[in-house]
Amino acid sequence: MIQHLRFFLVITAIAVITGCAGPGPKIDIPPRTLANVHTIAVIRSPEPKAYTAVNFGHPGMMFGLVGGLVVAADQNHKQSLLTEAIKKINTVPTSDVLAEGIANQLTRRGFEVSVEDGPWEESDGKFNLDFEKITSSADAVLVVAPTIVGFVATGATKDYVPTITAVVTLLGKDRKNPIYRGFHASGWHPRGDDWRCSSPVVTTFGNFDALMSDPAKTANALSDAATGIAVTVAEDLKR
Repeated sequence: MIQHLRFFLVITAIAVITGCAGPGPKIDIPPRTLANVHTIAVIRSPEPKAYTAVNFGHPGMMFGLVGGLVVAADQNHKQSLLTEAIKKINTVPTSDVLAEGIANQLTRRGFEVSVEDGPWEESDGKFNLDFEKITSSADAVLVVAPTIVGFVATGATKDYVPTITAVVTLLGKDRKNPIYRGFHASGWHPRGDDWRCSSPVVTTFGNFDALMSDPAKTANALSDAATGIAVTVAEDLKR
């Protein structure tokens, strides 16, 4: 039962933030595929509806299904408070930091890079993108789709760690068949061999009150997590 509740908690966290449907398996770039790619458009994602604040060690996890529902309600309340606090200070959106960071890293590797908006569509609180509707003139487009943006604590006495996980997809001129799909994480590391995880973050938060005490510091910690993902994406796309 506890394992099912843990799964329920993770799904609840993902369901209330930006996501993408059916990303598919990891795809490594075949050798020399990028030899003739000179321009890349990084398609920025919409900012998530809510920033994650999830604690896998919540005491309510010990009390069966009823406890699980209490955990979910508490988590949603905390995420609402955290989201309101961060957005109130008019900080640079994490989606912008992530897209610009990837663009800067790819520019250093010799590509001509722009950051563009895509025709994202919202359905049931999630954002989806039909690749074939992207109108960019670049040789290739890189779609950045975060699945978690926020803070994760792995136990009752563990710190909240700034965390971003994202599915990143590179498409060629036809905008149909992905030539690369990578799974990137910074902060909390999901299980599974397909995830590419960046170096541990420096700033963590001892509890939820610490997250709320200084929204600017909290937002900056998320930006640092975005920077970690930018580095690993660029490393995957080296020519």
